[in-house]
Amino acid sequence: MIKVDRNVIQPPDILTNPNGRGVKETSRAIEYYSKANVSKPMKFTVYSNSEVKDTLIKLFKEKCAYCESKFLHVYSGDVEHFRPKGQIAEAPNPKPGYYWLASNWDNLLLSCRNCNQKLKHLTVGKTEKETMGKMDQFPLDDGGVHIQNHKKDISEEEPFRLLINPCRENPEDFFKYDIESGVIVPKPTTRKEKKMAEESIRVYVLQRVPLVQARERKAIQILAQIQRVKEAIKNVSDFADNSSSIKKIYFDKILKKELKKLKQFLSPNEEYLGLAKQIINKFLEANFQISL
Repeated sequence: MIKVDRNVIQPPDILTNPNGRGVKETSRAIEYYSKANVSKPMKFTVYSNSEVKDTLIKLFKEKCAYCESKFLHVYSGDVEHFRPKGQIAEAPNPKPGYYWLASNWDNLLLSCRNCNQKLKHLTVGKTEKETMGKMDQFPLDDGGVHIQNHKKDISEEEPFRLLINPCRENPEDFFKYDIESGVIVPKPTTRKEKKMAEESIRVYVLQRVPLVQARERKAIQILAQIQRVKEAIKNVSDFADNSSSIKKIYFDKILKKELKKLKQFLSPNEEYLGLAKQIINKFLEANFQISL
């Protein structure tokens, strides 16, 4: 998971236009759930509009907001509600969910089906598959009460929120990676931050085996490129005292070329950027005394 700045892209007009479908649907939802007895959940449609999904795809660089995997070549993606719109699994009375946020731009993310939907997954350390995936989960810390009414201030719930939102928090403050295995683990931080990391790993299924293996492969590629950079540095160092040497000029070019290849792993469009930044940052600090 990596930090994503929502301010870099204009929200879709269909959600923000005062006379648009998103605002009108929100008004209908508030009116509908203000009734004394609601027999069935309201059907929301605006969030699934192609304009919304296309904007989310651009914002998240065609990657899942949670696991950073690219998936559009095999699946169109889910427009995911960070705070679930229909019901809240952990609430004593699950219904309603955050119905007034169903068309709220800040509540929408792009997700792959493996993070968002309820599917059978084998996770690291387990021998049997379990049904996992975010869906309508939204756990709160001890003492927290879910806000299930548009009249209440959602900010009252925020201190108890346990799921990390990559558009609000910086995931690099919460997670680190075992580069030999691809496993993601919480950083040793405060009790609350550690609990947020643990719950996010569980709810988003960030320890599912195929995902861990994909991160492991990425780590191997990065470490191999770092080794090539190290070899290029040594070659340059061996000819450092001979500024006119043709070999020195040649090895200087090779070093620049290999550093450029390493830098490509840090492109915002690359998968598993959080992992890449951890590995490359450590290398740059040790060899160039610079930090990302």
